[in-house]
Amino acid sequence: MQNQTTSLPIAMDIDTLVQLTDNLVFTYTKQHLDSLQKEILKGTLNGKKYPQIANDCQRHPDHIKQVGTKLWKLLSDVLGKNIKKSNARSILENFHFSNISNTANDWVNVNNNHINICRENRESPTPKNKSFPTPTDQNKNYTNPENKYDLSEAPDLYCLCVREALQSNRDTQLTTLKQWIENHTRIITILGLTGIGKSTLTVELIQQIKDKFDYIIWRNIDNYPSCESLQTNIIQFLSQTDSPSQKPEKISNSQTINNQLIDYLRKHRCLLIFDNLQEIFASRKLAGTYLEEHENYGKFFQQIATSSHQSCLLLLSQEQPKITSGNNHCQTLKLDGLKKSATAILEGKNLTDEDKWLDLINLYAGNPLWLNIIADAVEDLCDRNVAQFLSCKNLYLGDLEPILERIFQCLSELEKQVIFWIASQETAVDISNIPPDFPLSHSDLWKAIQSLKRRCLVTKQDNLFAILPVMKQYIISH
Repeated sequence: MQNQTTSLPIAMDIDTLVQLTDNLVFTYTKQHLDSLQKEILKGTLNGKKYPQIANDCQRHPDHIKQVGTKLWKLLSDVLGKNIKKSNARSILENFHFSNISNTANDWVNVNNNHINICRENRESPTPKNKSFPTPTDQNKNYTNPENKYDLSEAPDLYCLCVREALQSNRDTQLTTLKQWIENHTRIITILGLTGIGKSTLTVELIQQIKDKFDYIIWRNIDNYPSCESLQTNIIQFLSQTDSPSQKPEKISNSQTINNQLIDYLRKHRCLLIFDNLQEIFASRKLAGTYLEEHENYGKFFQQIATSSHQSCLLLLSQEQPKITSGNNHCQTLKLDGLKKSATAILEGKNLTDEDKWLDLINLYAGNPLWLNIIADAVEDLCDRNVAQFLSCKNLYLGDLEPILERIFQCLSELEKQVIFWIASQETAVDISNIPPDFPLSHSDLWKAIQSLKRRCLVTKQDNLFAILPVMKQYIISH
């Protein structure tokens, strides 16, 4: 009797190939591909160029290229082959054809960097002696018909010690945010300087309230050239997920886009997260002044605040937007720096002189990113000796200077005059009792102070105003 041979098909179905690759990545990293990675993979397998994929996804081509480069690096690490955009399909098809016998639900497991195929029966899909969830469990956030999430544009978070420090210090803020969401607040702004922990807090919030929403969508405003392109991207995601068989509608103008998105926010309970909101504001203007090309964001936010719907828009920003709304439909949570819990960051850096850690934390405003940068400087310059580092006469800025420079360059001339004045004072200032020779009117002074507060650069205590020590040192040294 002759041996029967089975010839492999010439090409594999694209959707199947994407799903199998996603399962493979999960067994290697314990994380599935996000929705944007899948779209890039699918577009590449269909022979599309990055600009075409960017147009399909309503994203900037540079962002698509950046995510694609990381995707090929990830797949190269998983398969141990040099995968590029040009050879991705052939390598993936060859791998899956050689390892999977027409079973899309087979498990691909990675043990000690050796790839093995484990074919378990359908009644017991989890590999033996493994605690990995099944693909169905892991994908429930993206494929469950009741809860559909897209967090593909959420940023990478800090190292473990920073995340633990942030999470242990934010219980009160989480309670406040959950209460606002429970009360159907329409727009919530999480406000804070770069590195303060806005994204980490938001990720933790999502874990605790995800069952309250039908959709959760995270978008980075910096990836979109206009408000309309961002809205269109969200509408397409909602329409395709809500009615997969329905072809997305062509959208003609900004008012139609606004109305269509508001209709979805009425139909479903959605949590929309807009990150890096400060990118739509103008430099050298008072805080919250929109760039001319982004003024439609202001109109959109106003419509979200004043329209009746069951959804919530969460804004993450270093600068507070100006949104007017009655009946507490809009709320702002300003994040201050960490206190004692920030010692976990310094402990993770193996710094000495533990009794001086709180002094270091206070000088750098308890900002997790800033503390990470300064802890590296303590290690490089003082062999991890905090006491020696603090013995310097002036506050050391080092690699913080570019961050502070970007902040300072955004200020209006009015704000600069006021912040120069505050920095020149030895103590906090009382703005109701200014010197007779002060060059600004009370009105201009108060306007500038309010704008600086909206940028989180001025602190208020007992009606006295002060600026952060690092910003004061930056201004004095420049």
